[in-house]
Amino acid sequence: MTQTDFVFENDRPVDVIVMGRVAVDLYAEQIGSSLVEAQTFRKYLGGCAGNIAVGAARLGLKSLMFSCVGKDDMGTFLKQTLMREGVDISLLQESSQHLTGLVLLGIKPPHDFPLMFYRNDCADMQLKPEHVQEDRIAEAKALLITGTGLSTSSMFATSRHAVSVAKKTRTAVIMDLDYRPVLWGLTDLGNGELRYLTSRRVTQTYQQILPHCALVVGTEEEICIAGGNEDIHKALQTIRGITEAPIVMKQGEKGCEVYFAQNSRPYSSQSFPVPVLNVLGAGDGFMAGLLRGLLKGESFDKAMTYANACGALVVTRHGCAPAIPFWPELNYFISHYAEDPDIWASDELAKLHQSFTSSSETLLKQPQGFKDGLNRIVDMQKSTLTTGMNFSSLRLKSGQTFHFDTHYEFAALLMTGRVIFHYQSLTKEAERTDYFSQLPLVLHCPAGTPAHVDALSDCEIMLIETENEQSFAPVFFDESNLLECDHRGKGLLDNTSYRMVRTVFDKRNRPESNLVVGEIITFQGRWSSYPPHVHPQPEIYHYRFSEPQGFAFGENGREVLRIEHNDTFQIAEGQSHAHCTAPGYAMYTLWFIRHQPDKPYLTPTFQSEHEWTRQAGSRLRSWQGNNKEAR
Repeated sequence: MTQTDFVFENDRPVDVIVMGRVAVDLYAEQIGSSLVEAQTFRKYLGGCAGNIAVGAARLGLKSLMFSCVGKDDMGTFLKQTLMREGVDISLLQESSQHLTGLVLLGIKPPHDFPLMFYRNDCADMQLKPEHVQEDRIAEAKALLITGTGLSTSSMFATSRHAVSVAKKTRTAVIMDLDYRPVLWGLTDLGNGELRYLTSRRVTQTYQQILPHCALVVGTEEEICIAGGNEDIHKALQTIRGITEAPIVMKQGEKGCEVYFAQNSRPYSSQSFPVPVLNVLGAGDGFMAGLLRGLLKGESFDKAMTYANACGALVVTRHGCAPAIPFWPELNYFISHYAEDPDIWASDELAKLHQSFTSSSETLLKQPQGFKDGLNRIVDMQKSTLTTGMNFSSLRLKSGQTFHFDTHYEFAALLMTGRVIFHYQSLTKEAERTDYFSQLPLVLHCPAGTPAHVDALSDCEIMLIETENEQSFAPVFFDESNLLECDHRGKGLLDNTSYRMVRTVFDKRNRPESNLVVGEIITFQGRWSSYPPHVHPQPEIYHYRFSEPQGFAFGENGREVLRIEHNDTFQIAEGQSHAHCTAPGYAMYTLWFIRHQPDKPYLTPTFQSEHEWTRQAGSRLRSWQGNNKEAR
């Protein structure tokens, strides 16, 4: 089995655009209960396409979500979850006229998994042909479409248009057959668990898309509906007469088989039988693993192994998207399974999974950057980590005006562009072209201050908000009244932690404020916020790099995070933290802290075992080896 069995353009920046349903899963927490008996539910991101997009990102692919959510709280939840998982949402549409879809799911292993879809004309079925962007599809190696996306005439038209654009741009089309009879209106609305029902309409619809596919994936039942025959062999023959694409048939604990046009016999790969807790979402995990292998140019044998292992891990866990493993976790499972088939239940694997899922809550990813308008990154009312601060990127076009929310104390820090700030009866014109070399420009106002900004050019402002009932005078900060610009770490340990720290204000110059705001410039290849330190107040770091592909590594307690352009790091109170940037890439950090009631931020507490690195003469203690130049 060679790479040529699945052909795609390899030199593209996006691995896969996933098109289809993304909804909210409400999973019963009472295992073994029917939905009648269930008392409490856990909320997750769900939907076939949404699960696959998250799974692909967890396995190291650059995935892009092409769908639609409602302009409602559930839509906000899905957007935030996708961003945390590192999925590009620049093609994710919003509808104010349609609600985000919901699904209720129960777990009664090993055979009963009831589910009810609340998807009447829901948001993710509102994609239109005009939402298909040819330039974005041309950036991707593959476009993945799902069967549910063909179930209405309008979505079929949009999917067919997307497929035609993909063919034009030589983007490989992958079809996940994803057949749910209830979503085609073939059964009672409450019968979401039914997986197969013959339908000539469904078969004919699928067969209009199959000739354009480079890869087809489905269960035995889904292949039967696509082939229009309940005999799997005859169904496969029918599909083969329509397309020469490889056909991957998922077989549960038996793994999978792949059928190639040039071979009459299927190929199979290693399977991973495990006890079943929940089969829902296993197929989406399977697809994520398959994509990881194929889109990285590996053989079908390898890709099928990844797929089988992903599906196996998902069936042992609660939920769909949150159950999909991360790349190191998947490799650990595969490498240890032969010697220990119960590795799925090991403490080591559980800790590995937890280490990644906790970071997805802590490190908020924004790989596509920010759209025009107000982009809320952290919402103090909805964040799972209590920071007490809202944080947003505000992008304005030249000529636009934005009025700040008078309910909050706020700091508006100009990143780039030329603007005029209006506050009380004052105005201040400001311009910043480079946040690495130029000092910060910040408007700081108490709650209740009428203020707005006029954009004289395209601009970006980082907006920090918090609650504060105290009254104080608004101030515009620039180089004339900036609190301090400190060259920290200079002359210590060969300047390995030398960085510039620009503190705009804290309790020393704004005693009534509930905020501390500053910036750090970390030189390429060096440490910052070092030594690791803690403080009893929550903090947020927002990162930019001198080049967009730049990266760094950060410490969140004992956890290590990979930090990339536009990432935001939420630091819980009392959590130790530090970071270092890769050689070649300077790092900009916007940092801000919220004072706790009766516990204002004054100074950090450095980890005692590393305190010596801050002292003069520390170089004498550090090992230099035989490197005379270092001396």
